[in-house]
Amino acid sequence: MQSTGEKINIGTTLEIAASRKAGKKTFGLHAEPPAVSRVLGMPITLAVVIPTYNERENIFPLLNALEKALAGIAWEVIFVDDNSPDGTAERIRRVSVGDRRVRVLERIARLGLSSACIAGMLATPAPYIAVMDGDLQHDETVLPAMLDRIKSDRLDIVIGSRNMQDGSMGEFARRRVWMSKLGTKLSRLICPREVSDTMSGFFLVDRAFFRRVAPRLSGIGFKLLVDLLASSPKSVRVAEVPYHFRNRQRGESKLNVRISLGYLYLLLRKVVRTRFAT
Repeated sequence: MQSTGEKINIGTTLEIAASRKAGKKTFGLHAEPPAVSRVLGMPITLAVVIPTYNERENIFPLLNALEKALAGIAWEVIFVDDNSPDGTAERIRRVSVGDRRVRVLERIARLGLSSACIAGMLATPAPYIAVMDGDLQHDETVLPAMLDRIKSDRLDIVIGSRNMQDGSMGEFARRRVWMSKLGTKLSRLICPREVSDTMSGFFLVDRAFFRRVAPRLSGIGFKLLVDLLASSPKSVRVAEVPYHFRNRQRGESKLNVRISLGYLYLLLRKVVRTRFAT
């Protein structure tokens, strides 16, 4: 049962059962009949993969935001949780009981953000796959525009960019802004120069492209986009869509020295592989 005072706009399983008994129609993330009919009656177009660790309090707000932003699109969301001690995976399972669009892959131990994303991306049949964080800092309302762009221009990747016109870092701390810009400059060693925000954790890929590149991915660290761009043996068809980075409202940032060192190791590994590939 939900905690006292927690406001969500999705029905609980007990509420749905009571509504059915009273002959009422129910809608929302726990309302099994409409959710099932959408999934089974229409092929899934978009999968949203979200790696999580201690994001329990963000699950309901995030699902409600996706429900609103993706109206009219056949979608599913796959959370990949690294055995969060706060019960994140169990909260997701509560929702998935009544909504088959919502799935969770739970892994034992913290195995890293990039490898979590790869696991989730491999688990969906959807032709298009979005990756975003579970902290509500990425703007889910931009997803339909990203999906339209990748379809219309037949692209491999569409990136949510904070660094192009009409995008912003929001109220990112000055130190974090500096680190992001430095990371972007370093990524130029292995990534296309036309990409303004290689450090973005918010992007959408064509599944066929991902499947081609997947065997070459290192799965190291927390910046999967850099790994994807650097691992393709062919030129990547890429575009960017601006968005405003939001502040985290709940939970704590996972960025630390160990994760930053993982990014540097990824760059070094890709540089060596690129220089000595032939």
